[in-house]
Amino acid sequence: MTSLSDPGCVRSLNEDAVAALPELGLMVVADGMGGHNAGEIAARLAVDGIVARVRRALADAPPSGATDAEALLAEAMQQANQAITERAAGQEQLKGMGSTVACLLFHGEQASIAHLGDSRIYRLSAGKLRLLTRDHSLTQQVRDLGVIGEDAIASSHNRHLVSHALGHGESPPVVVSTVPCMPDDVFLLCTDGLNDMVDGRDIELALRALRSNLALAVEQLVMIARDNGGYDNITVALAGPPAASEKPAVKKEPEASGAFGRLTGWLRSLLGTRH
Repeated sequence: MTSLSDPGCVRSLNEDAVAALPELGLMVVADGMGGHNAGEIAARLAVDGIVARVRRALADAPPSGATDAEALLAEAMQQANQAITERAAGQEQLKGMGSTVACLLFHGEQASIAHLGDSRIYRLSAGKLRLLTRDHSLTQQVRDLGVIGEDAIASSHNRHLVSHALGHGESPPVVVSTVPCMPDDVFLLCTDGLNDMVDGRDIELALRALRSNLALAVEQLVMIARDNGGYDNITVALAGPPAASEKPAVKKEPEASGAFGRLTGWLRSLLGTRH
């Protein structure tokens, strides 16, 4: 389990926050919003609040199944929402701050996930990357309606507006679910600074090539996002199921051609291979 958060190439302040805690089987990413440094504060409150609640719960007893784990994550996010709301109410310069959040908790041979906003959770399974969350955003709403094309969405100044976030409302509609874990799965949590800058096929290629070295994979994904412009803060967390770490992973060469040639070159240079 590993993570990396980078301010990107344009912004001087990093308003993302992340935690990757193998002892808890927990990963959390958050993308804060608000004036001045309010976004940074909201994201940190979100991550710290969720981690604290999960840590207390696991100290008593591990989840007995998916229902318990999902309820724990939902409760942790609601408590984080309350902490952000109360902090914003106490200081004029923090009013209106909020944060997206995505979190994952391993238990047994399953992973329970929860999210709010447009921070995402992906799973690489059997070599294929799948998005496990659905954005709470204006972009997603417009895409669902099908009223304008993808090119118009990409160029819209409002494409990053989120419809739900921690700190915006008393009881935000947290979405929770549980998926089974296979030994070779890799789970990725990220803020939109990654998926806005890196195509899903390139993310898949990087994870397939570097699944045996997740620390290097995190660095690679952040580097690609920066190379593609890095217009936003970039935060990535990666993990395989806890049991998978006990088994040596088999390194696989990327199967790249055409549009993947650039990415392949980066991977080969980092891995020190020669062809």
